Amino acid sequence: MPFAGAQNNNIVAYSLKNLLAYQYKTSPITIQSLAFKNELQHAYNVTFSSMNLTVSGRLSIPAVPPAEIKGIIIMLRGHQRPNGYYTGKGTENPAKRYLESGWAVIAPDFFGYGASSPAPPPFSMHQFYSTVNAVELYKSLEQPDFRFASAVPQADRIALPGAFRKIVLWGHSNGGQVAIHFLEIIQKPVTTVLWAPVSLAYPESAGHFGHGAAWLERFKNDYTAADYSLYNYLDKIAPGTRILLEQGDRDTAVPKAWNDTFSKAVEEENHRRDRAGIGKINLRYEVYRNADHNLNPYWTTILPGNVRFWEQ
Repeated sequence: MPFAGAQNNNIVAYSLKNLLAYQYKTSPITIQSLAFKNELQHAYNVTFSSMNLTVSGRLSIPAVPPAEIKGIIIMLRGHQRPNGYYTGKGTENPAKRYLESGWAVIAPDFFGYGASSPAPPPFSMHQFYSTVNAVELYKSLEQPDFRFASAVPQADRIALPGAFRKIVLWGHSNGGQVAIHFLEIIQKPVTTVLWAPVSLAYPESAGHFGHGAAWLERFKNDYTAADYSLYNYLDKIAPGTRILLEQGDRDTAVPKAWNDTFSKAVEEENHRRDRAGIGKINLRYEVYRNADHNLNPYWTTILPGNVRFWEQ
């Protein structure tokens, strides 16, 4: 049975091919409440608009004067089960180290999580909706319009930056695939750290993570799969983009072979660019022995290394 109705329209409209021409919008970032504060940070629950819907998230501001904030990291988390999810889950632990180094952090919940709007149908396209969320968040941060909701007490309000010196990217697992899509869409050299990204291209990735072989076969029969594959748009990643790709060799969620393939594809794209006189993608691929999907037990070296990579 083929895909039908409004779902069909969304599947076509949100392919990578069509997202290159999508009309991205900016929006204010509204601070809805103070989640908590301590000696490290003020952590706020925020919302912004994307796809004319609401996306919630966590904005964490380090406890330094606004002028000393080094930049802001957009953190794109991996898959989380809706039951037991809370804003900041999947990003809060590495974010602490980044905040200690003077970086602000913003982590969107994505549709269907936190206080965000429900995800549009079909759910199988959530990676592409999340890509739009990430691109529109980036564009909104280029000239940020932070607004405190009237319900936020004056005592909970701090001075927020009117601009950020740098906007950088972090993506883990499914969020890593969103980050790769983001780089292909944004076409700016946004410095990016990828932790075990899902680099198995769509629709194979959706088939692998739960939709199954029959769904995958139907999708390929009904749509041009190449329009959705990150491998067909590596040429859109801006020259000079710096990417740190980190992978554990004992990762059972994202096999190392996937990112071996991705690394090789970027190498081949760079050979093409060499011949055409185009600037390369600066990919550094690090594999950690006996590390799992969360790069344990190497956090004590990986987290400071991420900060140095963004600050170079």
